Amino acid sequence: MNLKASLICSSAQEREALLATLVTPAGVEINVHVGDAKRLLSVMQKDQPNVVLLDLPVADSGAFEQIEAATLRVPGVMVLLVSPDPSIDLLKRAMQAGVRHVLPAPLNKNSVLSAVDYLRESASLSSRLVANTGELLAFLNAKGGSGSTFLASNLGYALAATGKKVLLVDLNLFFGDLVANVTDHQPGSSVLDIARQGDLLDAALLASSVLAARENLYVLAAPLLPYRIDALTPAVLQKILELALSQYDIVILDVGRTLDPTSIKALDMAARIYLILQLSLPAIQNVKRIETVFEGLGYGQGKLNVVVNRYEKNGAIGLDELERATQTKVARTVPASYEAVMASINEGVPLPMLAPKDAVTQALQAWANDLSPVTLKPKKSWLATLTGSL
Repeated sequence: MNLKASLICSSAQEREALLATLVTPAGVEINVHVGDAKRLLSVMQKDQPNVVLLDLPVADSGAFEQIEAATLRVPGVMVLLVSPDPSIDLLKRAMQAGVRHVLPAPLNKNSVLSAVDYLRESASLSSRLVANTGELLAFLNAKGGSGSTFLASNLGYALAATGKKVLLVDLNLFFGDLVANVTDHQPGSSVLDIARQGDLLDAALLASSVLAARENLYVLAAPLLPYRIDALTPAVLQKILELALSQYDIVILDVGRTLDPTSIKALDMAARIYLILQLSLPAIQNVKRIETVFEGLGYGQGKLNVVVNRYEKNGAIGLDELERATQTKVARTVPASYEAVMASINEGVPLPMLAPKDAVTQALQAWANDLSPVTLKPKKSWLATLTGSL
């Protein structure tokens, strides 16, 4: 399949310098223009390219408005920005405007090759999408402060340590902070940014939108501010999660406490829902209410898993009292370890890294092993090894 690329240079001099060195890759048709963000829409409509490289030496709000207008009018075209500004702020503004990726200035033959490679990778990954193979787990607080974010993020790390490719998705759109539990790196985009590009959503866009937090562990972060959250509709979230499940072994959702149509869509898709609580009467009452809601949604037995966090055997309320009140068996308990957990949260380091022998770490690792059991292959005896080499 032949690909079409359009390049928009910032000046005639830039275009001449580019043309002097540019070698057209095989199977690619290239049109080279001179202009700025105002030219983007007309180029997209006239050339009908697969990808556009826009050279933008100076980025301002007016330029991003022009880019956003163009990407909304012609949503099927991949737009890549060439900029001398490597900041996260610019990347975020670009993603919000519908730009797929930002390449370093200047616009040259390497930029073109990178764009073609990016386009081909996107097409290749999208063509290999198969039936969902990953497992979707949802974490929900029975009461505020129960610890679902901490458990979701640290269980994700523990699962990643077993070799699974894990994606954490922060659906707490109002000031979610899941990413801070696993890394001190700042995300360049959020779940809302990718939701706005639903028409362009593919494996390459998802891969460029997630933050690589640790080995095998990735995060699709909550927005910095809860603006235009209506972009994340149930249908768009379903599309994001279906794609994620084709790319990751395990997808973990931090749903928070809000039950709205979008979060319910996430819960519908989840293989397991972990309802997190501490042993208190208000939390137990909330568990009973949530169980009633889930029954109305038609969730079968085994989907809801009650997890008691910060559990103390000699606490004022016992597990048996919780189970009698809710008519639900407790699936797991996570012990209390205040100092270690707070150190993990404050340092932004997963607890298994910070305190590998802590009781909470042991509980998380047992949980991860239940979800992703470790397979041990029998070792050959010295005689088998010897005879096998003869």
